[in-house]
Amino acid sequence: MLALTAAGCSSSAIDSIPTWAGGEPAGTPPRLATELAYPAVNERPPARDTKVVSEEEQAKIERELAAAREAQARQAAQAKKDRAGMLANKPKPNAQPAATPGN
Repeated sequence: MLALTAAGCSSSAIDSIPTWAGGEPAGTPPRLATELAYPAVNERPPARDTKVVSEEEQAKIERELAAAREAQARQAAQAKKDRAGMLANKPKPNAQPAATPGN
């Protein structure tokens, strides 16, 4: 019984079990011939090749971002203004109440 249980942990033994007996379902892709390689646990990644941004470049980037933010704020304000006129059932500011019959 112990040998049968230990053999059940083997992937080759699982592959040979028919589907009707609890093996892999039909249409299962075949196993890879070699296992995927994992990076070594104690290995350090290589140094990055990025350069440090200078103060002038950072100031330029900040100006570009501020200009983009302002442009988006203007577009959002314009869209909000355009949308305000499209609301359905909006009461007119100078509307007179309807006269009731008999008055």
